[in-house]
Amino acid sequence: MILTGTPTGVGVARKPQRFLQAGDQVVIEVEGIGRLENTVIEEVT
Repeated sequence: MILTGTPTGVGVARKPQRFLQAGDQVVIEVEGIGRLENTVIEEVT
């Protein structure tokens, strides 16, 4: 299992601030294993 991520608040600490938004793509690739791509969508409540 591979877990990645950043602690809460990292987007706030950046200059300028940066947060994931609907339409952004998150991509992770591990050489020899594969690639995973996910598109951020707006939360529907």
